[in-house]
This record gives sequence, C-alpha cells and structure tokens, in this order.
Amino acid sequence: MRDSHRAEAERLLGRAVEEEVRRTGGRTDGKVLLGRARGALDAMARTAAEEYAAYVSALDEAEAGRLTFRQRYAREGGGTPLLVAGVAGVAAVVADVALGTGVGTAVGAGVTVGVAGAAATVVKVAGTHVPAAHRRAGSVHQPGGPEQLRLQWLTALEVRGIRPFLDQQRVLAASTGPRKTGPRLRGADKSAAARGRNVLEQSFGQLPEPAGTFAGRRQEMARIRQWVQSARADTGTRPTVVVLHGAPGSGRTTLAVRATHELRDHFRGACVVDLRADSPGEPPLSTRDALLHLLNRLGAPREQLLFRERSSPDQQVKRLSELYHQHLTGTPVTIVLDDASDPLQVRTLIPERSDSLVLVTARAPLGLPDDLPARVHQLAVEALDPAGAEELLSAAAQDASGPYDAEAAERVRDLCGGLPLALRIAGSSLGPRSPRSLAAGLGAYGPVEPVERALWLRYTDQPETVRRLLRRLALA
Repeated sequence: MRDSHRAEAERLLGRAVEEEVRRTGGRTDGKVLLGRARGALDAMARTAAEEYAAYVSALDEAEAGRLTFRQRYAREGGGTPLLVAGVAGVAAVVADVALGTGVGTAVGAGVTVGVAGAAATVVKVAGTHVPAAHRRAGSVHQPGGPEQLRLQWLTALEVRGIRPFLDQQRVLAASTGPRKTGPRLRGADKSAAARGRNVLEQSFGQLPEPAGTFAGRRQEMARIRQWVQSARADTGTRPTVVVLHGAPGSGRTTLAVRATHELRDHFRGACVVDLRADSPGEPPLSTRDALLHLLNRLGAPREQLLFRERSSPDQQVKRLSELYHQHLTGTPVTIVLDDASDPLQVRTLIPERSDSLVLVTARAPLGLPDDLPARVHQLAVEALDPAGAEELLSAAAQDASGPYDAEAAERVRDLCGGLPLALRIAGSSLGPRSPRSLAAGLGAYGPVEPVERALWLRYTDQPETVRRLLRRLALA
C-alpha cells in the first residue's frame, strides 16, 4: 500500500479496535490488540486487494486526466483565434498605411487589434478552464469516482480482513487464561443501529458550505420552509420533493444547499449527490453509484454493501434500492439530487417510507411518475427581480458606500441576465467602479452570455501585469 493509504487503513483499524474495547466493556487490552492488528495489517490488506487495485487505478487515471491551462488552450483550438487576431492586426497596419496613415500610428493600431483578439481568446478559454478546474477539484469526492472506490476498498478491508481478525483474537482470548475483570463501561452500546445514528449526525458536517452571503432568494426559501412545515403537520408518512428548475448560473444548487443547512433541525441527516446530467465531459452518475453513495453517507451497515456473488448490474440496483428504502424507513433526512434529468432515476432515489425532504435541481421541470407516494412541488428558480439583484450586488460589492443609481442597477441586472453567478462576479467590481461605470463596462463587450460578459469585465479590471501574464499563458 502507498504510505497515505496505509495511514488511512491504520486509522480504520484503530477505530475498529476502539469499538472492540467498548463492546467488551473494557475487558480487552486495547494497546496489545492494536499492536497485534498492525502486525497483521498486510495480511488483512490482501483480502481487499482487488478493491484496492481498482481504487489506485482510478486515482492514477484521474491524475493523468488533468488538463493544465496550456493543455486546455491547445485542445480547444486557441491557436486559431490567435492566428486570426494576428492576421487582423497585420491587415490593420497594411490598410492604414495604404490610406496614408503614418507607419508608427498604423503599427500601434495593429498591435491594439491583435492584443484585443488575444485577450478575448484568453478570457474565453479561462471561462471554460476555471469551471472545469472546480469540477475536477470536487470530482475526487463525488460518487462513482475514486471516492466511491475508496469507500468500497475500506469496506472490503473492514469486512474481510479486520473483523475476522478481531473475531479470531476474541476466540484466542477466551481460550487462554482467565479474563480480566473490571468495571463495565456505561453507554457502551455500539450496535449497528448506534453506529448508524452517529454517522447520520456527522453527515451534516460533510455538506458543502453555503457560498457567500445569501441574497435574493428569500421568497423561494420561504416556500420550501412552508412546504416542510406543512408536511410535518400531516399525519401521513411521505417525503416532500421540491424540484428546483432553472438555467445554469441561476443559483438552484446554492439554494438547495442553503435550505439543507437552514432546515437541519427538522431532519436527522443529509447528503448531496451530483447526478451529473449536464456536466460536459463527464458521464451521468449511475443509479447504482448514487445509491452506494447515499447508503455510505447515511450510515448503512458496510457489510451489506458488498457484492460477493457475480450479480448483474440490474440485480445490484434492485438490492441496493431495497436496502436504501429499508434503511431510511421512518428516518427523516434531507437529500439533494443535484443536476438531475432522469425522472425514473430520481424516483429510485426518493425514500418513500419517511418524512424526508428531497431537493432536486434540474434545468427544466421534472415530470415525476403520478403514482409516486410523495408531496411533489415544482419551484422555478428564475432571474432575480430588481430588488433581489440589488441585494446581491450590494453583498458582492467591495465598497457599496457610493450613491444608489436605480437606472444603472437595472442596466447591470439586464446585462447579467438576472443570473446570481454573473451578478456576483460583476458586483465584485463595485467600489472601484460606480454602478453607471459598471453598466457601461458590461455593455461594452458585445452580445455574449452573461457569465462570459462578467468574466471579461473582471479581466479588464486586472492590472496590466496580470493581463500580460494571461496573454503570455495563452501564447505558451
């Protein structure tokens, strides 16, 4: 094993020994048992060799698949726009000289044309590189990738290696000499149910942190809260499903995560699953991997998640689905199904026998089956209204102490399409810029997408040394 993986296996081993000590009421010598276990760790690891090999292979593939800015620039054909920009610059020089313009002036104009084209190319590639870098940074911890294989490896190591070793040590201790007598520990109930409750409580700590100041979506938040409170007053046991649909950049995922944090007192656990329905360059997450991720995060017994027999994918999904619904029966949790598009997949992931809250984010309204035993609500996450946009701009501004300009604020909102992502990027320019200057700067960059427009503005706000560095990166 690699050193970092051995350290992880030893931590798992240490927790298992601690549980064994508590289970026996303190009669087991934890230090002695841990020393023996560490000596046998390599033998235990061989029982999970297949899962470990798959995990390491996935890590290596993920590392090899990373693209630097230079590689992404080359892949997306950035050289062609730069060539066009260079040709345009030369053409401008020739045309100006032909019309009688001085050579110095003509060359200056040509350089301006070429640099503007190069800068536009850099901004466009950066606009795809930055989101891709964020997706890559988060993919390590997403289900279906290396993180899922890591969980499968640790599960196999515990079930096939660590537990049989501890069972063997227990038998040896029982057959050799008198047992140590000592006070039985109170509160030492470490049954599977108790461990599951502990994992549920810790699941809130694994949620993404809310991004920035919450602004502009209070009406939508109030509706979600109202639906949850109405469901709690109902005598029937059914989940509440809220489909948050809107364009990319509308803040639907941010709203779902924020609602999960604000409503945590109503639920016993929470989990976010990225289904990747519209992620460029990444395949959608399978239902099997989504179920495995949910079960791991929400405290299902690990030994039930292993497939010893060579069962088909459909059989595995059926078994995992039954285990998932059984595990969450009567247990209210919050589940965020992010970036969904398949109604049948979403239905499988809705725990039907609990008062859970399921927040689904999608680009369009999701038509769930009519026979779904749940309270289903569709909530459009649309462009922010003027008041919401103003609130978000003020929250994102470096310095919002200047005079309020309603006309300029409305112009900024229109140029950003009312999208929170674009407004947040553009709003970070307020302070050095007035609202009117911000509107003029956004409007100067032609008919493009709102987020690209805001990125271009932030590029032009950078010092010349930074912009020069970006241009050199594009030419590298």
